[in-house]
Amino acid sequence: MTNIKVLVASKNPVKIKATKDAFQLFFKDPIIDSQEVVVPTTNASQPIGEDQTSTHSKLRVIQARENHQGYDYYVGIEGGVVKVDSNNARIVVYSSIGHELAIETIRGCGIPLPLEWYNALTTHKYHELGDLAAQKSGVPDIKKKQGVVGFFSQNYVTRYDVLKQSVIMALVPYLNPSLFP
Repeated sequence: MTNIKVLVASKNPVKIKATKDAFQLFFKDPIIDSQEVVVPTTNASQPIGEDQTSTHSKLRVIQARENHQGYDYYVGIEGGVVKVDSNNARIVVYSSIGHELAIETIRGCGIPLPLEWYNALTTHKYHELGDLAAQKSGVPDIKKKQGVVGFFSQNYVTRYDVLKQSVIMALVPYLNPSLFP
C-alpha cells in the first residue's frame, strides 16, 4: 500500500506538526506537504465570528485542492475570535479536512479571550491575534510556538495540543466510513 499524501494549507510549523502527528496516529508514514494559502478577509488576516472562521477553514481546503492536485487529504486550520456576550469573548479553532469530494469541518475547543483583546482586533488596532499576543506576552512569533492558549494556560495546553485534537476530530468520519457514509 502506498503512503497517503496530505497537504496542509499553511506554512505555520505548529499547524504542520499538529496535522502530521494526528495523521500518524491512523496512517503509516503519511507524506505531509504544506503550501501557504491566503484567504482574503475584511478583517485583515484575523477571522471574526464563528461563520467567518469556519468558512476560512473550508476555503483553505478548497483553494489547496484547486491549486495543488494529487493529494489524498487537504487540511485547513483557522483560528478566529468570537464575542460570546457583552462581557466575554473566545478564541475558536476550526479544522477542515477534504478527502475526495467531501469536506469535514470541526470546531475545536473555545479558549477564553480578554474582551480588551477582542476589541483591539475588531477595531483593527492589530491585524492578527498572534501579533497582539506577541506584544502582550513578550514572545516573538508566539503563533508559531505555544500560541495564545499556551500563554494563557501557562503552557499546560499549547496551540499544538488544540490543533492536533481538532484535526483528529475532523478525521473521524474518514476513519469510520461505515458509520459516516
